[in-house]
Amino acid sequence: MTRNALRVTRNGAHMVIKKNRKIIKITLVICFILLSVFFIIFLLIPLPSVSLYPQKMVSCNILDRKGTLLRTVLSSKYSTASWVNLDRISPHMVDATVAAEDKRFYSHFGIDILATARAFVQDVREGRIVSGGSTITQQLAGLAYDIPRGSLKCKMLEAIYAVKIDFKYSKNEIMELYLNRAPYGNQTYGIEGASLLYFGKPAEQLSIAEAAFLASIPRSPTIYDPYRNFEETKKEQSLILKRMYRNGRISEREYKQAGEEPLLVIPLSDTFLAPHFCDLIQKDISMKKISGISQIRTGLDLYLQKEVEKILKNTVASLKDRGVTNGAVLIVDNNTGDILVMAGSVDFFSGEGQVNACTALRQPGSTLKPFTYGLALEHGFKASDLIADLPMNIPTKKGIYIPRNYDNRFHGPVRFRQALGCSYNIPAIEIEQQVGVEGLLRKLHEAGFDSLTKDPDYYGVALTLGDGEVTLMELVRAYSGLARGGTVRPLNFIKELRDDKGNKIYFPSENTEKRIFSPETSFILTDIMSDNKARVPAFGRENPLNLPFSCASKTGTSRGFRDNWTIGYTPSFTVGVWAGNFNADPMEEVSGITGTGPIFRDIMYLLNKEYPGRERKFTVPEKIISLNICPSSGDIPGPYCTERVKEYFVKGTVPDRVCKVHRMVKIDRRTNSPASSGCPHEYIFKKI
Repeated sequence: MTRNALRVTRNGAHMVIKKNRKIIKITLVICFILLSVFFIIFLLIPLPSVSLYPQKMVSCNILDRKGTLLRTVLSSKYSTASWVNLDRISPHMVDATVAAEDKRFYSHFGIDILATARAFVQDVREGRIVSGGSTITQQLAGLAYDIPRGSLKCKMLEAIYAVKIDFKYSKNEIMELYLNRAPYGNQTYGIEGASLLYFGKPAEQLSIAEAAFLASIPRSPTIYDPYRNFEETKKEQSLILKRMYRNGRISEREYKQAGEEPLLVIPLSDTFLAPHFCDLIQKDISMKKISGISQIRTGLDLYLQKEVEKILKNTVASLKDRGVTNGAVLIVDNNTGDILVMAGSVDFFSGEGQVNACTALRQPGSTLKPFTYGLALEHGFKASDLIADLPMNIPTKKGIYIPRNYDNRFHGPVRFRQALGCSYNIPAIEIEQQVGVEGLLRKLHEAGFDSLTKDPDYYGVALTLGDGEVTLMELVRAYSGLARGGTVRPLNFIKELRDDKGNKIYFPSENTEKRIFSPETSFILTDIMSDNKARVPAFGRENPLNLPFSCASKTGTSRGFRDNWTIGYTPSFTVGVWAGNFNADPMEEVSGITGTGPIFRDIMYLLNKEYPGRERKFTVPEKIISLNICPSSGDIPGPYCTERVKEYFVKGTVPDRVCKVHRMVKIDRRTNSPASSGCPHEYIFKKI
């Protein structure tokens, strides 16, 4: 080949190479543009929020009024979690998490290049993955999208999602998402669940030491398990505290104090407090078909609940020899309707303890009598009226009914006040006959006794003696209405609901109040049930209902001594107590005074101690006036009346008669009997 030909050949090859290079450059530019466009589109496409904001994994925490955990209802994945917004998480927890997991969290774009390079060198040196260098954002991506850990492919996918998350969300949002998704061991996900599990407090109350302790767990929930490897977790906590100090997040004094602070980790056990109450909460939520709940804050007072459970258990144990095996207590805050205590049995975990006596149908005995007397007051009766306590025979469809008093005695004419205070049966029936069984049943329905579903003929005159069946909850609700001056309102189980993002949920509740008695009628009933003198003839002066502060109360014992009750209230609280046997076996003549009365007394003293300043005197309505009367006649005292007692009346109903029981008469000295007109024998005047 000639030199010219060779030159032409070389030039041709050069032109081909130059053309190929140009094509390659254009191709690379196009690829870069396409990749850039693809990456931009990838970043702009919204992330599936369902993955970032979990639903199925979120469990529901039931809390008492102070935020103490009562029970965790597990999710479908059998893991605990409770979503909380970042402003309800202690800032110490955020600082500790950054120190533990990702010190450059606030400066990188989802991937920490320095940490990744360091991890890569370590992995190459060891020939295996020993350090991931994952940022908080990368870990969030892995948790949210279920990306397996351990392979290079998964690491790359995790990193891509991390960049996209960082592009889409602020650092605070990412931190909130992570803290609500991070694994904290023992089937617990999210900082709120972890804080409640290990320290029994919400995440917003975590101290520096507690925050650093919990921040160590997600690094390896198995190695840093507080229950199995407490000391290892404590060592990791010390390292995190040191980093927080070096990063300037805590002062030297705070660093030293946190290192010395004792960590009181709650023992591992299934949290199952106030079980009957929590069961009703779950049932109520289910009936209302409310879903997506992560937190239920109730009005229950856990400390009070535990103390009442002790009182109930000890007293029932002392009555075991008299055939008492179980009991129940319900306490309501009259101001709000909140249930403060619900103990449905002596021991939920033994025998028939899972039966809730607060909702079980039982015969209420004499606890319905105040509503009979209240109806009478609104039909024109006065607290000074005399009621006949004499033998009576009442025809019924089943034959002649002969009522008896508890003491099997007749007391003649007794004042309205004393008849209710001593809980005599015959005067109650005498009044019921005048106001009508139909009227009483209607009044009880107004008061919320929905369990009385039969017609008036079914119950008959024994309705006022408790021949129907009601629940302790119905009794407490109705008596709480008397404490509020005659207005009944539903009992409150729930104060606040939050969804899986920590937002409040609207909870449909019955806030309507229904007036069943006037304030004047309610006050007179309350005053009678607070009057120890009125109950002395039946119960003695030193009885458990005689308290040193204003407290109205009523006992009840069902037929055959199968149910024993004491229901009562102060201006602030209503307390209901039941004792008996779930199998309906009779007790050995255990009455309200000897059975539930002591429990009621101890609980009232406890409330007075735990809520100082709440106990005050009952408010006297403006239309109520007090007047001295003669206790023998109920009328205005005359000149020969030797005794006077104070009684309350509604304006316009004051007695207008002067007592005629006490007067002067002529006495025949020979017979000591009233002298006949014109008796010639000496006589003297005598008061009778």
